[in-house]
Amino acid sequence: MSEYQYNENQSIDRPLTLEEQAEVQRLSSRVKLSSTQAVFVYNYSDFRADPEQVLTRYFDMMFYITNWGTCQVLFRLPLTLVEPTWFQPYCLPDAIATGITPDYLILDITIREEESMTPWVEGEGWLPRLLPLRDDLLRGDLRLLYLSWLRVAQHLAGIDLPADPLEPPVPPNLGQLSPALQTFIELVELDTDLVTAAAQASGQQQPEAEVRLEEWLSALSEAEVQDFLLKLVRREPHVDLQLINRLKELAQADGSAAFVAAVEQRPLSELVATAAILKQQRQQQEQAAARAKRQRQLEILAPKTAQTWDRIHQLIALKQAKAYDEAVALLQDLRDLAELQGRLPQFRQQLQALKSNYSNRPALLQRLQSTKLSGTLT
Repeated sequence: MSEYQYNENQSIDRPLTLEEQAEVQRLSSRVKLSSTQAVFVYNYSDFRADPEQVLTRYFDMMFYITNWGTCQVLFRLPLTLVEPTWFQPYCLPDAIATGITPDYLILDITIREEESMTPWVEGEGWLPRLLPLRDDLLRGDLRLLYLSWLRVAQHLAGIDLPADPLEPPVPPNLGQLSPALQTFIELVELDTDLVTAAAQASGQQQPEAEVRLEEWLSALSEAEVQDFLLKLVRREPHVDLQLINRLKELAQADGSAAFVAAVEQRPLSELVATAAILKQQRQQQEQAAARAKRQRQLEILAPKTAQTWDRIHQLIALKQAKAYDEAVALLQDLRDLAELQGRLPQFRQQLQALKSNYSNRPALLQRLQSTKLSGTLT
């Protein structure tokens, strides 16, 4: 099997200049390039440049995936909008790391599987669905970091972490995940029951629109007002977020602690145990719902039993594979209905008669034998 490496970079805050595009073009002859995007796909070789350096110089977000189980998401976040201490509680060796440049914080989330048993995952289409995660981080939403820790910590426990590590601070709204966070969970195959268990300690944070930060606009100094207006004139990115963060400070909202819940940290083993209970409860509920749905279907079928038998004979008379499959499916419905009504002996007699009438139809008999109807025939 050939290798597969997919590397997609996205510029969000501003498009690349023509000079920058030329520089990126020189990195690889295989690049698919625009003013806001660069995609590199490799099957037999590697990307020669350092992905983190490429991101730091040109782009705001990178997504990388391989067919041997490595998945990586890189973020370039302006230091004017984020506080490095937000990220530290969630960092894990070789999995969740940050780096600082004069202007940016670089967040690296890497999921590595030693032996990937999952099907080949194509890289195209994932990054657009993940892009909102960057804006979340810029607003101080740390749910992505917690979910990343949850995904990786189980594999590092007892190796690079204590045997039963304590969870990091639990962000609010973990029980109300955005489409982008749900995409991340799908991508890295994070146990949704484990997420539900973790969310039990997650509070709810009031949306910014309901905090009435505009009441604090008058508290801005004249110099600050002029500074924000100048940034708007220069079309600098994320001026709105800078203003919101400043208003939060004025409203005495702690810029770093406001995004996490002050709850006692739980050991990972407790989360895993709770997830196992939740999984069992969920499966029981799903099975009960499936049984109820099936019963409703059979109750609808009950008045049509005679017509259904007629339809089965019509299908068998066609002597076609697809018709045989439909006939067997209807027989299974009638068998389940008979069981529900306590009329299995009568159904067995009718089924045995059908088998005798069509004993010269080996394709049909083979289908009957391969389904649960085979037990009814004995």
